[in-house]
Amino acid sequence: MLNAVELTLVQSLAQFLSYAILAVFAENVIFSRALGMSSLLRLVDDPDSKTWQYCGPVILVQLGSAPLGWAAHNLFFPWLRGYLPTWLPIAALRPLVYLSCSTVVMALVWVALGGFPRATRQIYRAQLPGATYNCCVLGTLLICANQNFTLLQTLGFGLGSGLGYLFAVLIVDEGRRRLRSKDVPAIFRGLPSSLIYVGILSLAIYGLVGHAVSV
Repeated sequence: MLNAVELTLVQSLAQFLSYAILAVFAENVIFSRALGMSSLLRLVDDPDSKTWQYCGPVILVQLGSAPLGWAAHNLFFPWLRGYLPTWLPIAALRPLVYLSCSTVVMALVWVALGGFPRATRQIYRAQLPGATYNCCVLGTLLICANQNFTLLQTLGFGLGSGLGYLFAVLIVDEGRRRLRSKDVPAIFRGLPSSLIYVGILSLAIYGLVGHAVSV
């Protein structure tokens, strides 16, 4: 039998994993909301780009921004509301504050990369700004705030959103490779076939799981 502390830890871990899995599949940032679609298509279309070189920073920034976004929504905004003029709604400042949270995390990741070998450090640092200001990062923070997730749920959803972006890149990259077949009409090759492929995947996921979380 588990004691009260162990049961709480198990329940917390289960909740964290369930929200991470939700963000990877049912609420995938690409297939559910098309957040970061333009950067994804550029990534899979560039033969010189390596998936992990871009998605690694996205995952780190998503995970690091999650607790800062939660603190901003639950601690900073209630305090700030009393100092704002009546004509300025707090919602108007949310994107700016969340982008600031991501910028802080980007700076921390930039410093942390200093411990990596020079070649690896330069590669990841080159991708870090684009990964930080990817709209999927801002979208994740806004979703968590709109749904009033707890800190644990926000952490799980943040990690899952980063992993979900990696999952989407791998799926779309494989589909893009297969769609280069000569059996595909020339007019559909490239971007048109990729958009149709992503649309079909999105509809399939929507049909299987529905839309559990709404903005």
